[in-house]
Amino acid sequence: AMAGHDPLDSTSHPQGGGRFSAALGRSLQGLRVGVPAEFFGAGLDPEVAQTVETAIQWFAAQGAEIHPVHLPHNAHAVSTYYVLAPAEASSNLSRFDGVRYTHRSAAAKDLQELYLQSRYEGFGAEVRRRILVGTYVLSAGYYDAYYRKAQQVRALIREDFRRAFAEVDVIMGPTTPTPAFALGAKSADPVSMYLADIYTIAVNLAGIPALSLPCGFSKEGLPIGLQIMGDYFADELLLGVAAAYQRDTDWHRRAPAWEEQ
Repeated sequence: AMAGHDPLDSTSHPQGGGRFSAALGRSLQGLRVGVPAEFFGAGLDPEVAQTVETAIQWFAAQGAEIHPVHLPHNAHAVSTYYVLAPAEASSNLSRFDGVRYTHRSAAAKDLQELYLQSRYEGFGAEVRRRILVGTYVLSAGYYDAYYRKAQQVRALIREDFRRAFAEVDVIMGPTTPTPAFALGAKSADPVSMYLADIYTIAVNLAGIPALSLPCGFSKEGLPIGLQIMGDYFADELLLGVAAAYQRDTDWHRRAPAWEEQ
């Protein structure tokens, strides 16, 4: 139901679907694991680096082959995503005007106020921020400088992954550059929160499957994630690789340390 082809959905690929349960008992012998140097550079918390490297060595101990790979355009992934995603949000959310769709303001006195108040009341701060940014990058005079350029960088990021998967079966690295932060800790600093996506955003831009699974905790008891990325339609492979790790470890069964405020 979730992965099969839907003939009534134009975004559903005919190749979708698969026997996911059949991949859960796969052997890791000979699995080619790519480790991108760009994921282990400046900005990565030492605890995260050590924990993720330990997890990757577990795969090596099971017979997997570890290979260095390069994703040279990953450094531009965050800035590219936060041009493209707001642009798409601005376009897709334009229909939510309080007339045909979504929340309708009860305080509006005329049609213009209905549009303005409905959108302001119905969208949260982050959504409003993305609509504003997206409208700006799509506006006349800025489309070529921002949106078109971001699409070109997106193509380069996709090509990086294509070259990497010609050499390896999966790519592994940290999910985030730091351990999980406290709830609400970065709400007042959205840019800092955006930068936490530096290792996951490229996956969205390239359109490849990926998953994150627990692989340890920081000294403060905060969880650390291992990200596993695969080529197009490699969902079964990813699930099988992740299941093998969870069968032999119990990180996914442990709860992070926290204090009730």
